[in-house]
Amino acid sequence: MPLRLSSSAVIGAGIALVAGGAGFALAGIPDSKGVVHACYSKTDGALRVVKGSKCQSGEKKLKWNQQGRPGATNVKVRSANVRLKYSCFQITPSNYSCTAPATAGTAHCIGAERATGGGYGKPKDGSTPTVTESKPSPAPGTPTAWTVTASAFTSGPTPTHPDTLVPVYAVCAAP
Repeated sequence: MPLRLSSSAVIGAGIALVAGGAGFALAGIPDSKGVVHACYSKTDGALRVVKGSKCQSGEKKLKWNQQGRPGATNVKVRSANVRLKYSCFQITPSNYSCTAPATAGTAHCIGAERATGGGYGKPKDGSTPTVTESKPSPAPGTPTAWTVTASAFTSGPTPTHPDTLVPVYAVCAAP
């Protein structure tokens, strides 16, 4: 007696076979070390994920999720300050305008350390200076410090204003 299957049973079996085959094909991706291998076509930019690392002629091998060199373990944050010195002049009998011109401050790394980042903080006196630059230094070459440039303006009833200190930070790591 011939076996008769409904069309929905045939379609369901087909889907199960395709899904099972796809699962089997992806079983080796990533490999046992967690690395995903791919081939990049040098002519049209097509990218295909492959099991193993064999690529065709005209393709370049690519790998993801490889274990790289350990990162720096001795990272230090170095600090300095931008000192803003105010000059004040009288506007009215009870009001003075005080300005601090643009001034730079640099936090330096020590020895063979390199600046991998940096920035600035809020002054403790509650003032709100304008920061116009926050950058690694020296500008050309290997960064070994972080420089911040700031200025300020304030007004009030007194003819003087204490200096404002803007904290500068350099994140330093040895190579």
